[in-house]
Amino acid sequence: MTDFISSPYSLSSQELKVIKNSFDNHTDWDKSCFDGIKVSLKDDLRPKQGNLCCYCKWKLGFDIKQVDIEHIVPKSEYSKFTFHPKNLALSCPGCNTNKSNLPVLHRTITNYPRAGTNLTIVHPYFDKYSEHIEIHDGAIYEGLSAKGCETIKLCKLFRLKKVLEKKKETQSESSPIAKLVADLNNASDAEKMQIIQALGIQTNQFQGV
Repeated sequence: MTDFISSPYSLSSQELKVIKNSFDNHTDWDKSCFDGIKVSLKDDLRPKQGNLCCYCKWKLGFDIKQVDIEHIVPKSEYSKFTFHPKNLALSCPGCNTNKSNLPVLHRTITNYPRAGTNLTIVHPYFDKYSEHIEIHDGAIYEGLSAKGCETIKLCKLFRLKKVLEKKKETQSESSPIAKLVADLNNASDAEKMQIIQALGIQTNQFQGV
C-alpha cells in the first residue's frame, strides 16, 4: 500500500495553455477540452498510488465509473485550485461522493497549502496514511489521529465493511464446496449417505486407489 503520493502530475506547457484559455471557474471542469488532461492525469497517478483510492485504499477500476479525479480541497469553494496538481488525486466514486464538497480546512486560505497542518483530513501528498489510519481485515478502519478519524467520517469508510461482507457472501454462495456443504446440511439421512459414499469414491480415485 502506498503511504502517500510522491509527486504530483506535471502539467505540460500545452495543457497549461488550454487551462488558461478555457478555464474561468470550477464549473468548467466538465468541459470536453480538458478530457485529455484528465486521461494523462489518471495514467500518471495510478502507478504512484499503487492503483488504490487515496482515501479507502481499495483497488481502482479501469471503467470510467470506477475511478474519480478527486479535488482534495473542494473546487466549488476554491475554484483557483481546480487544476492545482497537489489538489488532484484518484479516488473511488464512493469516497468522492461521500466527501463531496465538505470543508477540509481549519482556516480559509489564499495560497494552496505547502503542508498538511491546515487540513482536517489525510492529505495524500502531505501525510503518511499509515500514521493516521490503520486498516484491519481489508475493510475495518481505525483512526490513529484526529485526521484519520475525520477522513473515516467524511468518506464514510465504515461502509466498506458491509461491502466486503457482501462480497464474501457472494463468493461463498458461488463456491461449489459451499454449495455441497449446504446440500449436506439440508439433506435427509439417506441422501447424506449417498453424498458420503460419492465423496468416498472420488477420494479413492484422487488417491489412485
